[in-house]
Amino acid sequence: MSQHESRQRITVLLCIAEPLLQVGVRVALEAETDVEIADPERLSLDQRIDVIVADATTATRLAHDARQLDLHPGLQHARILAISTQAREHAVRCALEQGVHGFVLTRSPVADLLAGVRALARGGNYLCPQVARQMTQTAQRDMLTSREDEVLRLLTLGLCNKSIARDLEIAVGTVKTHVKSIMSKLDANCRTEAARIATERGLIDMPEPSSKPAETSSSHKHWLPSISGHGLSLPCVHQGT
Repeated sequence: MSQHESRQRITVLLCIAEPLLQVGVRVALEAETDVEIADPERLSLDQRIDVIVADATTATRLAHDARQLDLHPGLQHARILAISTQAREHAVRCALEQGVHGFVLTRSPVADLLAGVRALARGGNYLCPQVARQMTQTAQRDMLTSREDEVLRLLTLGLCNKSIARDLEIAVGTVKTHVKSIMSKLDANCRTEAARIATERGLIDMPEPSSKPAETSSSHKHWLPSISGHGLSLPCVHQGT
């Protein structure tokens, strides 16, 4: 018997909008003897979920709503592992601040997914190596202020100093000071390079095509039950029989 088989099994609930990704994660987890996948249609009041594995959008929404709503009793102590296509710094930081406990990428090896599930089941947190390296680099450099974030976002959209000043209702001279500070912190030589760095690293909250939840047919969508009039309506895609 392996070391994992001798441990108590980890109950995982999958809440992933993209069907192919959901199937891939399910197959990877079902191959492990210490993991069992919960059926969202058969959640009982006394069933405890250890880890929820969700796409990044759902994970962030679940973590946010969990701080405000009464959830299904089995989800009260569940820890949330997000799966994302990109390691966008702003998105990762916001997810962690909202209460997401772990982060892996769709291009991560299966070993990272398994390590994340087991770390969260033990009550810990987990970042896959690529995300961990990125967040470490972030911690080692000067952080942008909230105002600099706003200026950088508008700069990335192509606005000139006058337009940025008008939108933020500040002086043009103040904008120039913020731009100079931004370029210094990002080690950029010009506005174009600063915008490129911001886009590549995901330093600001910018719309992206992959941020929209995938459309799913009614036959593939399940809503977690509301208990005693309270609960979180959470779309969970499950594999059909």
